[in-house]
Amino acid sequence: MNYRSEIDGLRAFAVLSVVAFHYFPHSGLLRGGFVGVDIFFVISGFLITSHIFENLEKGQFSFIDFFGRRIRRIFPGLILVMACSLGFGWFVLLSDELIQLGRHAASGAAFIINFTLADEIGYFDNASYTKPMLHLWSLAIEEQFYIIWPLLLWLAWKKKINLLSLTIFFALISLYYNLFFGTSNPKENFFLPFGRLWELLVGSILAWFFVYKSSSLDRFKVYSERILLRIIWSKNILANGLTILNLMSFLGFALLVLSVLYINESLVFPSKWTLLPVLGTVLIIASGSKPWLNRFFLSNSVSVWFGRISYTLYLWHWPILSFLFIIEGEAPHRDARIIAVVASILLAWLSYQFVERPIRYGGRKTIKSLILIMLIFLIGILGLYILKSDGLTKYNQKIKYISEAKGDWNFPGKLTNQSLVKATSDRAPTVLMIGDSHIQAFGPRIVDLYSKGITKEIAFLTGCAPIPVLKGCQEYFDRINEALSLYPIDTVILGGTLHKLLNYSGKLNYAVVKDGETILLNTEKGRQLAKRSFIDFVDQLNKKYQTIVVSHAAAHPNFSPSNILRKDGKRGIPLGTKVYNSPFIIDTSFEMEVKQWLKPIGVPYVSQSAKVCPDNLCTPLTTDGKPKYKDVSHMRPFYVIEYMDILDAYILLN
Repeated sequence: MNYRSEIDGLRAFAVLSVVAFHYFPHSGLLRGGFVGVDIFFVISGFLITSHIFENLEKGQFSFIDFFGRRIRRIFPGLILVMACSLGFGWFVLLSDELIQLGRHAASGAAFIINFTLADEIGYFDNASYTKPMLHLWSLAIEEQFYIIWPLLLWLAWKKKINLLSLTIFFALISLYYNLFFGTSNPKENFFLPFGRLWELLVGSILAWFFVYKSSSLDRFKVYSERILLRIIWSKNILANGLTILNLMSFLGFALLVLSVLYINESLVFPSKWTLLPVLGTVLIIASGSKPWLNRFFLSNSVSVWFGRISYTLYLWHWPILSFLFIIEGEAPHRDARIIAVVASILLAWLSYQFVERPIRYGGRKTIKSLILIMLIFLIGILGLYILKSDGLTKYNQKIKYISEAKGDWNFPGKLTNQSLVKATSDRAPTVLMIGDSHIQAFGPRIVDLYSKGITKEIAFLTGCAPIPVLKGCQEYFDRINEALSLYPIDTVILGGTLHKLLNYSGKLNYAVVKDGETILLNTEKGRQLAKRSFIDFVDQLNKKYQTIVVSHAAAHPNFSPSNILRKDGKRGIPLGTKVYNSPFIIDTSFEMEVKQWLKPIGVPYVSQSAKVCPDNLCTPLTTDGKPKYKDVSHMRPFYVIEYMDILDAYILLN
């Protein structure tokens, strides 16, 4: 195929949307900038499949040539970025963080990191910003497509199977999976290829028409334009297809702009909304280089320049941002993010100019490909070595106990699985503990006390904070009602992150559902509905059972083990070994407010903060130097066992 500058411009639109979304997520301008990845998928499907179709028709298709091109295109920048990330991580990451980076490097080198990331999904999964290799999930999907799709097309061509029918068949299967199974497992659907391949295959369908039916496409455009012009004008006007191309381009741009402005993280994605950027990309590619918008916006020198470095810019921008988050311990300042964007662009250009281009073009192609395969293999081996060495370096060896604290969570531990609950034994429980992870945290102490024969039979049924109208929690509360009717419960202890759900005004995707209407919890209406639901739920329980509400655990960034390495909460470069145990004040005003809510219905309110932070004054370490918490709000098992006796009065045998 001839070079098409507007496709490079489309790449520029895609990558700049992604960068803007990642670096400035709260600006409100490009809430859907992440759809840039979907634009890339369509472009890749179109270009790769066009190449395969053309070479099949000429009888010149070669797997060695095809994969050699892919290796020389993808591997140079990828190897450079992964090597730099591992090198930098060696100096600044704690052992558990370096283990994660090593695992992601190994799976990234094997192009299966999307499966690794999907397997990590869970409540205590590390935040996305602490995963420098996270963005390689999309590259993995493309590589999986590049491996499987050429083989299928070649076999179909050999067997005289209609290539368009084959492409449409697999595209429909993938789209069906996305629409009808993706909503139940949205995060897995995001990372795994099954619900994503249709986006690449839509580009493949477009490629089939360009390769096999280009003249028919041109006639269709002219015919459509003739009909359109007759509708608009009363006299015959010569149709040359340009009007319909401009219309296609305009509609494509409109869909892309609508996508980046309207689609946001509160929507399930990928889903039906993915059709907007996919169809927009198809229309722009199909309209070609002649439409005014394509020439003015996509084919100008600036757009083309960004398009050419789009791949390396995508590779560099995320690790730089991720390491900034890790070092700062929070979202970097706006000025730091702006500097990081400039650095990403500069590194992308240098990588493209002095690494990608010299390797991609020129002679000795076979030797280059073999060397690149060897280097990506070494990156994978290095990742595995980091895993085997437990992520320990001379920089983090002396503070290994901090990494151990970050991963310290053992619920359900030695609790017994019953049909609905996790219990202290297989006997019927009389105490039911419900709520989220802040109730789970008491599991180690209850198991310890039960082993000494001094507690009642206790069961945990956890999943959501005790707010029945929370979106996605209806099934959980149905299970609570079932458990209450099944077991001889006389005491209910409940608790959860009420401070986060009922006292939060910032960006939050949690919502309540009332009479079929979904209302975000960061609105006053949503908070009031959630508050009323919580109070009514506690009141109903209290009429039948002895009911106790436990506060959320005292929460503060200074509790996090990774935030005690420097006095200002920032990482040293290289990693320092000194830790700080400076006291800090927490705000317990919301706890007092909840206590007042419960006072009229006579339900006791037990404060965790009063135990962890006497007089609201907290320290992150115990007197013998152990971190009390695994993160900003979850206490470690040893601390709960040794110190958190606040529920003993309700769970111990008389």
